[in-house]
Amino acid sequence: MRVFLLSHILLPLFASCAAQAQTSFEYKGIYSPTNAEDEVRARYATNHVDYDWDLWGHNLKKVVESNPDNAVYATVADTLCKAQFCFSSPQLFSIVENYILDQYGEGTSTYSARLLIMPQDNKLACTCPDCRKLGNSEHNATPAVTQMLCRLAKRFPRHQFFTSSYHSTSIPPETKLPDNVGVFISAIDLPLRVDFSQTKGYRKFVGTVEAWKKVCNKLYVWDYERNYEDYLTPFPCLRAMQSRIKLYRDLGIKGIFLNGSGDEYSAFDDMQTVVLAQMLSNPDIDVDAKVREYFENAYPTTAQLISDYYLALENRTVSTNHVLPLYATMEELVESYLNADEFIEWRKQLDKASKGTAKPERTRLNYLLTALSYTQLQLMQLQGSTDEDEMDDMIEILRGHSELKGMEYYSESYGKIDDYIKKTSNKTAK
Repeated sequence: MRVFLLSHILLPLFASCAAQAQTSFEYKGIYSPTNAEDEVRARYATNHVDYDWDLWGHNLKKVVESNPDNAVYATVADTLCKAQFCFSSPQLFSIVENYILDQYGEGTSTYSARLLIMPQDNKLACTCPDCRKLGNSEHNATPAVTQMLCRLAKRFPRHQFFTSSYHSTSIPPETKLPDNVGVFISAIDLPLRVDFSQTKGYRKFVGTVEAWKKVCNKLYVWDYERNYEDYLTPFPCLRAMQSRIKLYRDLGIKGIFLNGSGDEYSAFDDMQTVVLAQMLSNPDIDVDAKVREYFENAYPTTAQLISDYYLALENRTVSTNHVLPLYATMEELVESYLNADEFIEWRKQLDKASKGTAKPERTRLNYLLTALSYTQLQLMQLQGSTDEDEMDDMIEILRGHSELKGMEYYSESYGKIDDYIKKTSNKTAK
């Protein structure tokens, strides 16, 4: 699903806050609705996986599905397992080789395909005799995966191949990889907090990076910047992300992929994408100044009201150093940074102030206030509120999501806003 979200009203803003510093990373990927716009990526020199990867993520299965053959699947506990691949399989190599030839050819001096070849999203590893001979074990698929990557890299020297350091491929290979092979190192175990320097996750992550450096020249990081259980509630991640991006720069990481909300609207995505894009060019930017600059341009009437509230959330993540959970319930958000009474009062003030705004600010606020009505409903339910009139008002505002592009789901797991409205309406009717 491609969403052209607010581009006609956002693009005039970017000229005033375009990144000027020399880029710190060769790859600057942000998977967000705002970064899906051609003009945004051009202005900030950012990347988007839908446009600059020829094979991405766990999509190897789509290549294989059109060529069904049990020989491409893993053996797990002496049993055929179609949930994972056998990377020593000649049939699998042949399918991928033919796919590359058919789709991208041999490559040229000016054209190179970019392909991410990684196992399915689980911890299973093939332990067939051939994979075991290469070095695979029950939880380590690195030997077979990197053997296949090296064969592909040699077969197609003008194309770029990547794998992942994640689950069954977290252990680096023992031999150096070709120059046209890189790795995405998952940052999932690095706590999303402003100061993570004393955590086990930090030590583990740095150790993983240093280990891969010995065998690979092109290290990228796959990172996460959203609450994937709730896209619609404000998620003040910028200070925490800045700490991480500075770390990646200092470790010599060459590229970053920030996994956001994809095509789905998330609260403050417009501002956060622009600030993160600038951060990827210059990790030392003044976050507060960039946030205020964006809001002053995009929301001129309500800029101070929004900036003060949003930055208060960011400052709270600094003062408390709470972890920002990537799959958080509303209870966890309240424990971390979200004060229910403060939020409800602020949303009320913002709604009142929005009445005096003109387009395009009013359009942006319509998106934001619709999303925030979901947050207020969640908070009122958490508080055990009996104010049915207020809840009915929030439900009615939230119903307006159907008129807004890119606002169908509230979570990564395809939680539909319409289903939430139906469930919440039934509760308030009892």
